[in-house]
Amino acid sequence: MKTTVKIFIAAAMTAMGFAATPAMAQETDRERTAVEAPAYPRGAERRGIEGYAIVQYTISPDGVVENVSVVEADPNGVFDRAVTRAIEGWAYAPDSEATEGVQQRFDFGLGG
Repeated sequence: MKTTVKIFIAAAMTAMGFAATPAMAQETDRERTAVEAPAYPRGAERRGIEGYAIVQYTISPDGVVENVSVVEADPNGVFDRAVTRAIEGWAYAPDSEATEGVQQRFDFGLGG
C-alpha cells in the first residue's frame, strides 16, 4: 500500500504541473491509512521558489499524527505551514504503542 500511495501522490502532483511530494521517510512498520499531499504555497509558486521541508512527528497508538515540527527547511519558513497541515491529516494503522521520531521529507519543485 505504501508504494501505491506514493505513486498516486506523485502522479497527481505531476498532473498539476508542480510537485510537493514525499521524498524520504524514516522506516516505520506502521501502515499509512490516510495521506494528504501538501499544497504548494501560492506565494512561493508565483515567485518561482523551490525547496524542501523535513518534518518530525509522533504516531499515537490509535494512529493519529501528533507533535509535528519542522526540523529542516530550505528556504526557511516558506513551506513549513503547508507540510505541517498536510502531515496533520495523515493517519496510520493502530498499534500497541506510539511511534516517536518519524521523519518525512517533502520536495517542492515547479517542474519544467
